[in-house]
Amino acid sequence: PRFWQGLTTQSREEGEIQVILMWEQGYDYTEVRTFGFLLDFWSAGVKECFIEIVSKRAMTRRLEEMRSKIADLSPTSCTLAEGKRLIEDALSVNTWRHVEPAVEFRNNRNLINQFILDAPNFGEDSGRTFVHPELEDQETLINFLGAWSMGDFGLAYDLLSPDSNIRNGLDRNEWIERHRAWFDEAKPARVELGFVHEREQAKSALWVPNPSVNKTSRKDVELGWSLELIDTQLAGTLREFPMASAINKETGRHWFWTSYTMVRQREGWRIQSIADEDVRLQGLPINELQRLIKEYEDAMDALIQRVQGGTQNDQTAFLEEASWRFTQMLHFYDALIAKLPLDRQIAEDAYGRSVLIGNPERSMVYLERLVQRFPDNRADLQRRLSATTAALAYNFINNGMAERGEALLARAEAVLRESLTIQDAATGHMLLGELLLSQDRLDEAEQELLRASELNPTPDEQASIEAGLGNIEMHRERMDAAIPHYRRVTELKPDYAGVWFSLGFAHRLLGDLDAAELDYQHAIQQDPNDIRPYSELTAIYMNKEEVEQARATIAQGTHANPDSAHLHALYASVLDVVGDKRAARRELAEAEAIDPNLEIVRSVHLQIYEPNSPNAPKRH
Repeated sequence: PRFWQGLTTQSREEGEIQVILMWEQGYDYTEVRTFGFLLDFWSAGVKECFIEIVSKRAMTRRLEEMRSKIADLSPTSCTLAEGKRLIEDALSVNTWRHVEPAVEFRNNRNLINQFILDAPNFGEDSGRTFVHPELEDQETLINFLGAWSMGDFGLAYDLLSPDSNIRNGLDRNEWIERHRAWFDEAKPARVELGFVHEREQAKSALWVPNPSVNKTSRKDVELGWSLELIDTQLAGTLREFPMASAINKETGRHWFWTSYTMVRQREGWRIQSIADEDVRLQGLPINELQRLIKEYEDAMDALIQRVQGGTQNDQTAFLEEASWRFTQMLHFYDALIAKLPLDRQIAEDAYGRSVLIGNPERSMVYLERLVQRFPDNRADLQRRLSATTAALAYNFINNGMAERGEALLARAEAVLRESLTIQDAATGHMLLGELLLSQDRLDEAEQELLRASELNPTPDEQASIEAGLGNIEMHRERMDAAIPHYRRVTELKPDYAGVWFSLGFAHRLLGDLDAAELDYQHAIQQDPNDIRPYSELTAIYMNKEEVEQARATIAQGTHANPDSAHLHALYASVLDVVGDKRAARRELAEAEAIDPNLEIVRSVHLQIYEPNSPNAPKRH
């Protein structure tokens, strides 16, 4: 046998690559022995493997089909040496991750060693990275960060320019091993990207013959990002490891701001150098940091003025600029806090900014500092900290991390209970009752809400207490007991979010459809963007055979909520029932364009197009 050709996908940036190595053999070399590998550089190593012998003609035809099917991965030829390198890289992942290679690889290890790994003549290795050649500068940078945070240090190294000081004088294997040692201790996880922003090139006072050359081959890009990790001394062995400007001690998330000099080379964009912006900020004087904050605030005010009444493009540009400006502003505040740790107003301002960007995990950092550093008004700060912690907990739970979410809920409860030892206030008991109710701890929640009622709550607080007591009774399926509580809420605070819907729902479950109808009408007036009362009211009218009322209600709902697949599907169902087939199909098409997998959308599709299906909804 003699090596015939190799083929690989240029998809290394995705953490996965396909490699096919082929030898021609047999009489007149009319057969091809093929070794195929799917290599995963994040966790599985040699993920899949196959070996087969086919005719050269069949293999040639198959290669043509393969090139067509995976054209988006830019398949390219590779030498035996390059294929061997890629396989060895993947095997090192198996060793490091303590994961066995694919069973087909293990079963054929002797043959693979003979033809590939121990081959005496494996040709030349050009050192190609097999990264997609059309990656833009920011895509390259984001792939570097993803690889670095997920342990694909081979790719991270390959995305550095040959002269990058981040390589620290180490060869590829040494660099990878050093970073894997850090990874094993630090256990980085769940990287989050805050912003990507290309800096304007500084204008040079010197004349250059062709300034466009430098502009297209060199860029400065900055990233705001965060990562969960355990602090370890091995971080000091990584030249590129930045200083965190803020750390959430509950979750281990660290926030960073780094800038990168990107250079375009033969294989594409590569990272030449990395700068730690937080270290730079620590070196600035206080008045300069304050000036930067004021400059950014003025820029945001001007941006808001420009976008008001502007086009969608203006709003998109606003969101992009607001993202990096607000995030960078938090880093300015972090540097100020480090210099003025006893200045409460700075921490309060930082907390306020973090609330604006909607990041409870970051807000917790500033609230924890306020609680620890400033004992006055501590109970109020703890209440805010508890509410923020609970919000983060439910973010985790909703994203499939129930264990972490439950731990944070326990932390939120402990903080609230501690606040009550400092100040036995209605607000604290009310918040604790709501937290317990969210966990279906009904008796405990009721006890806390009743205690809150005894402590002279404000009218707004009493409205929240009554709503909570009503919700408890609904959980107990005692609708008749819930109604007086909801009615009391409407008296105390008629615009209390969702109360009219809750009242209508309770009446509907009790069969009092006339009262429910009035409540749902109130709910729509209160919040036209809540789709629930439209659905409920439409159902009531359809059951009462008041078809025109149903049609008018659901039309009103879709007009107020044009992006609701649920309402468009319900409208389609109503139109189908009244016989307006063309309009029904039009509304269903709207629903399917928004969310074709929504249950009601699929159900109405069957109703309209397959009415005899056993799964189609029954007509009334």
